[in-house]
Amino acid sequence: MKTAYVDTNIFDYVILKNEKYGKACKTILEGIGTKFDAICSIQVPVELLGSTSTVNPMLAYDGLLGFFSFNLRVIGISEKLLFNAATIAKETGISGYDAIHVATMVQEGIKTIITENYKDFKKIKNIEIIRPSTYEAWVASATNSPA
Repeated sequence: MKTAYVDTNIFDYVILKNEKYGKACKTILEGIGTKFDAICSIQVPVELLGSTSTVNPMLAYDGLLGFFSFNLRVIGISEKLLFNAATIAKETGISGYDAIHVATMVQEGIKTIITENYKDFKKIKNIEIIRPSTYEAWVASATNSPA
């Protein structure tokens, strides 16, 4: 089974019932543990809390419960990872938050990120970006490829 890093916006779009991406992102989240293995940095639930609590604190609480119910691996942020992220941000111009996601991917040997944030992550070399609109094809290619 393939492994991918799942960016915060995938969870956000589901929690906030985004009209454009919500349905596709829900399909992605439903695939965690069955269609692909997922990892996230602890930064993801921190960002979720920040983005959803300004809309509705109860929604934020429920969103965190939902996040931690998924069969995914959550990676802590060490001092080393944080400095690696700072280097990535300095070299690529992406935000510190996005650089934490990339540094976690590098640390864990993950080459694929599922995100709608193509604009920033395209600045990172040697990673595969799966967007909500391309997720189904990515899963199908994993299913159809020889083991």
